[in-house]
Amino acid sequence: MISCVEGSVVDRRGDVIVVSANGIGYEVLLPGAVAHELADVAPGDTITLYTSLYVTATPNRVTPLLVGFANPVEREFFEQFITVSGIGPKAAAKCLTLPFARVARAIIEGDDGALCLLPGIGKKRAAEIIHQLKDKVGSAALLKDYGPAEVKDTTESLLITASAVLRQLGYRQAEIQRMIELVREEAGGCETVEELLGLIYARTDGKTDG
Repeated sequence: MISCVEGSVVDRRGDVIVVSANGIGYEVLLPGAVAHELADVAPGDTITLYTSLYVTATPNRVTPLLVGFANPVEREFFEQFITVSGIGPKAAAKCLTLPFARVARAIIEGDDGALCLLPGIGKKRAAEIIHQLKDKVGSAALLKDYGPAEVKDTTESLLITASAVLRQLGYRQAEIQRMIELVREEAGGCETVEELLGLIYARTDGKTDG
């Protein structure tokens, strides 16, 4: 399993990026929203991509497909998205053209109209996505809704990582979201995840009202 690729960008062709790491060139497919988020990345830049490896098979050929993301939460959302019947990795990469946070919020809010803005997603498929994922995509809803020229900032990355840690500790997504929102304005003073978690516990005493 190739879960992360870190190295120098040697080629960029639309939604496909080639990263050289330890003498191996990895061709990585970026979902539309991720490609947009990383639009400023060019050959010669150093990049870290979190990846999922898939294998597609036909009667005459087996083809590996490496899909890349800017952070682990995006990857988790993508892996949940393709659990919906009829949506494979290639189709998901093609249709996820809106920021993942926006898609996740549409799922949580049951906004099938917003989901129908995604290429290839009709009313019926949108309803299936909402039904299957409504209670599973809260972490992605906390991602920053990137504009064309924005890049991730350290604070937002720390918030994302802290959310993942809290989830591993057994907190429910609703609890995590309340905790994160409680400290979001103060989080800019934290330099590490440990500091941010300390702030969260200081503000909540490690408890939630859930």
